[in-house]
Amino acid sequence: MLPALSEKELDRLEDLLITYGNDYSVLNLAELNGFFTALASSPNRVNPEQWLPAVAGGKVPKFKKPAHEEAYTALMLRYASQVAEELADDPEHFEPLFEQSEGEEGPTIILEEWCFGYMRGTQVAEWSELPPEQDRLLKAISLHGLEDNFELLDSMSFDEHQACVPLVVEAAQGLYQYQKQHRH
Repeated sequence: MLPALSEKELDRLEDLLITYGNDYSVLNLAELNGFFTALASSPNRVNPEQWLPAVAGGKVPKFKKPAHEEAYTALMLRYASQVAEELADDPEHFEPLFEQSEGEEGPTIILEEWCFGYMRGTQVAEWSELPPEQDRLLKAISLHGLEDNFELLDSMSFDEHQACVPLVVEAAQGLYQYQKQHRH
């Protein structure tokens, strides 16, 4: 069991994501948390060789310094295992790592990044079609995690948006528990 990342290590990981990021890569911890949640919730096992390039938008970055590459890979692997462990230990109380911002209406939970990461994870893990109940759960996530839905999201009020938060949390928990029973 690998130790969970400290605040400092999480900051370092986020710095590396930004430094080596591009338009197609995962750029923050919320998105990475969503990505790893989907991988951990996946019926198919996905190896780091498959998911590391996906995080970076297609291929692993060219690192300026060997130390960066080591830190990047080590922190990624530990964070992936940390998310998987949080899910395995207590799926019913699993809390996704959402971005938060201070809006006019007070603290706002931003679902988009986490959901985008999750949907990216489902693509990398090549999820097959889900039964209706689980498909409904996935739709709670894909509503905020696919560009096709931006127009719809723009038309939602602040309250409607925030009302989605528990639905996304419930979906993350439910999909994990469902897939756990159907692991290959």
